[in-house]
Amino acid sequence: MTSFIRLKEEILDHELCTSCGLCAAVCPGGFVSMSADTVSLPVFRESLERSREICLDCSLCSDVCPGYDTGMLESELRIFGRNRSEEERWTGINQSTYQLTTTNQDVLKRVAAGGAGTTLAITALEEQIADAVIVVGRDREQPWVPKAYVADSPQAIIECAQTSYSLTPNLDLLNDPRYERVGIIGVPCQIQGINKLLNLPESSAASPLARKVAFTIELGCASNTSRAGTEHLITEILGIPLEKVVYMRYREGEYPGQFVVRTDEGEEYTLPFYRLVEEFKKFKTFRCLSCADWWSGIADISISDGDPNIFDSSKNGKSVKPSSTVMVRTDTGKRLIEAALRRGAIELTDYVFSNNLGLERKRQRYRSYVERGDRKIPLAPGSDSKYSRILTDEEVIQNGIGSEQGEPVRNL
Repeated sequence: MTSFIRLKEEILDHELCTSCGLCAAVCPGGFVSMSADTVSLPVFRESLERSREICLDCSLCSDVCPGYDTGMLESELRIFGRNRSEEERWTGINQSTYQLTTTNQDVLKRVAAGGAGTTLAITALEEQIADAVIVVGRDREQPWVPKAYVADSPQAIIECAQTSYSLTPNLDLLNDPRYERVGIIGVPCQIQGINKLLNLPESSAASPLARKVAFTIELGCASNTSRAGTEHLITEILGIPLEKVVYMRYREGEYPGQFVVRTDEGEEYTLPFYRLVEEFKKFKTFRCLSCADWWSGIADISISDGDPNIFDSSKNGKSVKPSSTVMVRTDTGKRLIEAALRRGAIELTDYVFSNNLGLERKRQRYRSYVERGDRKIPLAPGSDSKYSRILTDEEVIQNGIGSEQGEPVRNL
């Protein structure tokens, strides 16, 4: 079976595409591209029948696809020399865990939490660990549309600060010929795809692309949302025509932030963050809903909001210090943290990670799809511990999740 037809029949037809864009990056002839729809999917530039003649025995696009087989077991053995234990099922293997806050007040005003991703990306550029970093910001002409950029300056990274709660293909940018070493900040499925790329033999036609990967940072992800979710907030909840929008951010202002939209007439509209959580449930793809991972656990560094229950903080107006939870997994990740600490760019606090509302929502949701057993769903990196019953998303949110912080870190 030719590669793109295999991708269609095994992934696209089962709604398992993560919209990561890596299939477009590895296609040797450039025949695969990502559509511009609200849920971007790979398309073959020629007809499917022509793909039989064009692809021949090439299988790269399906080989790196994280939609069903995330490649976790092979990736863990390559990175750590072992697979995770049952206790590590949802957090993965790690060296250390911290709470992190950037010391740059200008950056702190722009980010959603503690600024871990932004600060570490800037550190990577200034320490020449990478020539550029793939990040996600906003389209300059249509601010409600997420857009990936290859940022090669601190200012370009800062402009893309804040998590984008919307599906965005970005891994096709790894092909950019201007840069030899590229860092990647992405969600778990994107990091899984990158590691499947790294798992390929050195003789693979995709090896030059794999050699460009300088480091990976992943964002904890309860499940991503189609662009239609953001458009729904603007047009249906706030009642603003899209053509009038000149500025949009998901989390602006005092932590945990508000959804902010400004119009061409100078009007500003806001929604509390918890309203996004409630509305976005209606706009998630099947692949996101059935995902087996909150963190993949195979990035150099995994980060999330430092507040274990941002929904509760937003809904009840709790005052929480902005911070990011940072789990360091590899020596590359440790060197990046050490460099940022040495430069005085971050403050660190030892942290014992126990759980997170987003993680628990993902855990229970995945359990529900396993229990149904009526559809093909992504492979899990290990077995779940036994459980008496499956909680609904509403029950998880209502129960809440807690956590504890430790003492400041002076030296690593």
